[in-house]
Amino acid sequence: MLTIRTTLAAAVLPLLAACGSSSDSAATPPGPAPEVNCAPGLPALEIRGGAGAADAKTYRELPFVVGTGTGRIELSYGWTERSPLPSTPLTATTLDLGLWDEHGYRSATGFRGWSGSRQGRLDNGQAPVFVEAASAERGYRPGPIRPGTWYADLGIAAVGPGGADWVVKVECKAASGATPADDPVDRHHVARDAAGWYHGDFHMHGYHSNANAPGDEDFVAQARAAKLDFLMVTEYVTGEHWRRLGAMQRANPDLVIWPGREIITYHGHAMTHGETPGVLEYRHGFEDVTLGQIQRLAKQEDALFQVNHPTTFPGPLFANFCRGCAFELEDAIDWAQVDTIEILNGPLITELGDLGLPLPLPLGIENPFMQTAIDLWERKLAEGYRITGVSGSDSKGVDAEDERERKGYGSSATAVYATQLSRPALKSAIQAGHAYVRTRGVAHSPALVFEAQAADGQRGIFGDTLRVGEAEKVTLRATVTGGGGQTLRYFRNGRLFRSVNINADPFEHELEVQRQPGSEGPLGTFWRIETKDAQARTAIGNPVFLKAR
Repeated sequence: MLTIRTTLAAAVLPLLAACGSSSDSAATPPGPAPEVNCAPGLPALEIRGGAGAADAKTYRELPFVVGTGTGRIELSYGWTERSPLPSTPLTATTLDLGLWDEHGYRSATGFRGWSGSRQGRLDNGQAPVFVEAASAERGYRPGPIRPGTWYADLGIAAVGPGGADWVVKVECKAASGATPADDPVDRHHVARDAAGWYHGDFHMHGYHSNANAPGDEDFVAQARAAKLDFLMVTEYVTGEHWRRLGAMQRANPDLVIWPGREIITYHGHAMTHGETPGVLEYRHGFEDVTLGQIQRLAKQEDALFQVNHPTTFPGPLFANFCRGCAFELEDAIDWAQVDTIEILNGPLITELGDLGLPLPLPLGIENPFMQTAIDLWERKLAEGYRITGVSGSDSKGVDAEDERERKGYGSSATAVYATQLSRPALKSAIQAGHAYVRTRGVAHSPALVFEAQAADGQRGIFGDTLRVGEAEKVTLRATVTGGGGQTLRYFRNGRLFRSVNINADPFEHELEVQRQPGSEGPLGTFWRIETKDAQARTAIGNPVFLKAR
């Protein structure tokens, strides 16, 4: 049962039907409008309830009515486990917090922010999150505070054994100030008007994703140290940074600042690279919201759509540790509209602490979720979906300096061959698959060149398609720089075809190949290369495709 109460003894109001999941998609729940219960001078409002196992991966929109004169809203929350046993990262309850304003909880205009489980925790002694006209907490949007029904968004991400009791506290205060003017990046900025290989990290969290994340200058400094050329600023859920990164771009004209956001659902994570102000949803499964709908709207706004870490931390063992990290929504999205997929997320070399296991010793093995992600990617290629494999650090910029090479920004990087260093050129190159992953980052991974040439003169690089007959020979040429002592491996339709020792630097190798019609899919026979040292793969190429004339 849910209750709303203030600290005044007589003030008890019933919650409306919108507090639970509903098939009604209206922005405002039915029933008479309640009286004002949040305004300057009124006591703090407390909304209490409980969550059991059946509530996991659901959302509750908790209404409160803001009165005239309010200039600041503060939100805090907390929960307690019902079980007397101590919780662990693999069993703990996790609840998320967000906010929607008087425009309603189904309107992109009404979205005011989301902080997940990292801020505003009463049980951790954290300060409340806040919004006001002039400023807002990280992850939230400043703007006018207008009277009407607002909604605290309580996401029940995971529930521990025995369930949990929770409380959401709302306080409305007076405040004044002007809303800052928007200052977005120039989407057409050209950082370098020359063709070449440019490096990016396709999963970078910043200021709005962690309470201790770096400001603009430090963010850029860390990215530069990793030798990145384009910065995919993909904050959790929010799009607030889209309004503010113009100054970062102007201060760094030799880089491309490319804002996006990570869509955190409880059934899988995805990414949009590019601003999508018309869609700020994330609540797959709430009312009629689906990730497929979010994808369609994002693509209409010209963003790239990415599937993130699809096989990372699968349930049930890791269901509470990494909520929704494993991608369970294969049937909910249109794979023909997926541009990129993370085949490496996080550090290449994994230690036990990275897995949420209560063991202190280092493990030092290749990321165990990379091969399964590659398997999914190659299955989708075989099914006929042209999806580019990329990597992302998933860093928040808070890594210790001695850990940055392993898991900081650019700890892995994706090299993209584009006609210039600009968002439009990079976007075209990424969609064409002109890319390969450098799993140890720019400084510590081999550089690859991969070319295919047919007898009739057709040529291609990573991602390209050559039209050839069944018996026609195609020459594959691989050049590896900085890979001495490693192994060059060729894969045909996802299966290892040949391994070659790299005994020179640079190392050049040619292989004559053909199509294999018996095992090829709609895209034809696809060939790709990797390099590998004694511990792990060091570079992973996107394929070239040999297709029937």
